[in-house]
Amino acid sequence: MASPLLSVVLCAVLAAEVQVGATVVRHEEGAETVATRVARTLERARQSLPPFVGSEVSEVRAVLSESVEAFSARTGLPRTAAAGVVEGEVVLPPARVVDRMEDLSALARHEVAHLALLSHAGPALPRWFAEGFASALVEAGPTASGPENCRALTTELLEVRPEVRERAYARAAALARRLAREAGGMEALWKQLSAKPDTRTFWQLRLGEKTIREHACEPSPPKRQAIPSPSGRGSG
Repeated sequence: MASPLLSVVLCAVLAAEVQVGATVVRHEEGAETVATRVARTLERARQSLPPFVGSEVSEVRAVLSESVEAFSARTGLPRTAAAGVVEGEVVLPPARVVDRMEDLSALARHEVAHLALLSHAGPALPRWFAEGFASALVEAGPTASGPENCRALTTELLEVRPEVRERAYARAAALARRLAREAGGMEALWKQLSAKPDTRTFWQLRLGEKTIREHACEPSPPKRQAIPSPSGRGSG
């Protein structure tokens, strides 16, 4: 938890804000141009959500971090990540970093989809599904042909190397599309998530004859049993 003094300093640093429609972006003094572009892009993303999402995102709040270090510390993401959602707010790197981003529109759609999913389904979803579904909700793409190693996929989503992380995001999105297909479409899967399942319930949600876990994740290899040695002890 930030100290009272640190909180006061941060409030002073990020005292400025811009608003476009239902989107507000806090920023440092001098970053108004970038903040305005971010606000416009987020607002367009909010308005472009699929109709079945409804009013899950009635407003968007975002912040341009004062430093890469502050961004990473608050989000828990690698310093090379592009954005994160913390306590219902889109947290972005500093304005100088955001200003160099090539596809801000795609990033905005993804983060607004996160806000919608968080509001609709709650915070208990596994990372690979939250990232994959947020991508699949707002963009078309390939569908996974089979299950993944979900644990490895989750690890790769937090990779420092952007190229590894990008491949993991694409795989997570393809896996989410596979689940949507089994559910009868994105809207049908969205409806199933409306109960805000806890982690255990999520894994047990049934899509047809199988659970989400069975559709999505490769089964863990069985544990090898130690073969007793003549002495009665396990093998070395």
